[in-house]
Amino acid sequence: MAYRLPFGKLLHHLTRDLLILVYGTHFQALDTSTGAIIASTRTLYSDNTDAIPQIKYITPTTDGQEASIRAITFHNKIDGDGSLLASSGEDKLLKVWDIKEWRLLNTRPVPKRVVSIAFSEDGSQIVTADKFGDVYSYPINSTESIENTSKLLLGHVSMVTDMVLTPNNKFVITADRDEHIRVSQFPKGYNIKSYCFGHTQFLSKLHILPWDSDLLLSAGGDDFIALWDYVPGRLIQTLDIKNLIQNQVIEANESNIDTTDTVPESKNIAVMSISSSNVMQHIAIIIEKFPGVLILNWDAEQRHVKYMQTLSLNANPLDCAYDLRGNLWVSSSSKNGGNIDEGLITLFLRRDNNKYEKASTDHPVVYQINKFGTMKGK
Repeated sequence: MAYRLPFGKLLHHLTRDLLILVYGTHFQALDTSTGAIIASTRTLYSDNTDAIPQIKYITPTTDGQEASIRAITFHNKIDGDGSLLASSGEDKLLKVWDIKEWRLLNTRPVPKRVVSIAFSEDGSQIVTADKFGDVYSYPINSTESIENTSKLLLGHVSMVTDMVLTPNNKFVITADRDEHIRVSQFPKGYNIKSYCFGHTQFLSKLHILPWDSDLLLSAGGDDFIALWDYVPGRLIQTLDIKNLIQNQVIEANESNIDTTDTVPESKNIAVMSISSSNVMQHIAIIIEKFPGVLILNWDAEQRHVKYMQTLSLNANPLDCAYDLRGNLWVSSSSKNGGNIDEGLITLFLRRDNNKYEKASTDHPVVYQINKFGTMKGK
């Protein structure tokens, strides 16, 4: 007998056909051009051992502790393939992985649980934001003790919920539970460049647009997502997304579709994920307890985002990521307690008209991950 967990986090490489899928304390690596699982921190399982694909097994060195991974990032080097991956979880350990040889390079303790990680542009530093509102930097390689190598860059009064480094590494942008967005110089975080004021609820996600890196999307518990020119802290646009999903819930009710688990009208929404595709200049938004993905389109002339369509799902999504072809990968929770016949990854294929087509769960590109992903013997 076998059982599985959902993939809680998805992360696609900027220049390689490589998707990292996180579940609990483990992750698996997938070639998004072929659908082949190429590496995993847990051995694959099947009732038919002959069917198990041959992959690279990575020793996770968890020392028996099941500590869920909470943050993960690539070193996405623009002029190279980027061969580093960093992760951190509930065990308060920061791990650096070599994704060429698929091995763990080093592990070090961090003071508090990390919520977000970023590499410096040259790959020499890792920047972390933690639940206590502090942002630290660490050298990739060091023989010194952790106390001598960590450097406090900045701090918030409340918990930091997300952090991004700008592509030019001039600024580190942080968001917290008290609706604040701060733009600080990097690495001299005590020099504050600007604040982005406009949110009234907690923030959960920050996202720099890859086709216009001077612009930032932010979202959380407000009814809207916000678009900023972040250096001067200027609000460009807000787009009401709660109204969009409520209208679709009403339409579903009129069509006798079960909406029991969707967002009640009286409750605040919570944005869980923002992903974007440079191929189409589309933005995908995942909202807690909403069984779909909002797709926004970029209007280059007005420098605004516009609602385009909603991609429907059979279960509530957890995370999403675009690949290099503009296809959208979505992980979902399982309605059937991890039934092995239910695909945990949904793939929306990009078509020539920039619309999407949902692939079957046994499509060649998702077949392996839906059959073997997260499974273990019981």
